[in-house]
Amino acid sequence: LDAYSNTNPIEAVSQVPTLAFFQIVAAASWVELRRVNFIKEEGSSRVPGDIRLGQGEGRFNPLGLDYSEEEFKEKQLQEIKHCRLAMIGAIGLLLQNSNSGTDVVSQLSGAFVMPEYTAKAGYFLPVGI
Repeated sequence: LDAYSNTNPIEAVSQVPTLAFFQIVAAASWVELRRVNFIKEEGSSRVPGDIRLGQGEGRFNPLGLDYSEEEFKEKQLQEIKHCRLAMIGAIGLLLQNSNSGTDVVSQLSGAFVMPEYTAKAGYFLPVGI
């Protein structure tokens, strides 16, 4: 069974092997248990969404990032905004699929096609530009 043969995300869920579902649940459970432990350790001083990544004492920082406090807060805000937009986009693709039956690849492929009118643009531009 080819893991990528079904481009319909709703139908593809039924093709995921049982062991893979257990792996997904185990990984998500591990992340959630770590988050709960962070909440217990930090108590009421905990910042929501902070999973100890990035710069600072006792944090996972493989890239050696060293922003000022203001830059760091700006990066956190950018990450939250980008993640929210990505979630809205993913939900939009799933809802479009469930309403129209068009798979995700077909939905996105139109965004990467050069419009026909661009081929004719040379006729309207002055010579030498």
